[in-house]
Amino acid sequence: MTPSSVHTVAAVLFGIALLHTLSTKQFERLAHRYPRHAGLFHLLGEVEVVFGFWAMVLILAMALLTGGTQALHYAESRNYTEPLFVFVVMVIAASRP
Repeated sequence: MTPSSVHTVAAVLFGIALLHTLSTKQFERLAHRYPRHAGLFHLLGEVEVVFGFWAMVLILAMALLTGGTQALHYAESRNYTEPLFVFVVMVIAASRP
């Protein structure tokens, strides 16, 4: 089975997303170092945001490669129950109740 361009792009984006997840602390440091862009770096330093950000990038890449209709169909065919649960738990944990 030869991978399609969408599979290749998705694999590359997954690798970048994984690196981003593991380097969120660096984004927090950048937020302190560069106050002009602190809001953006702080947002990218939130682990809770990483999943949604890279999911959006994946859907946009799919829309560019295969068309918006297919990308939308793919996004609507997924089950987001587990990622949503993880997101809620992480937001609650980050608030340090």
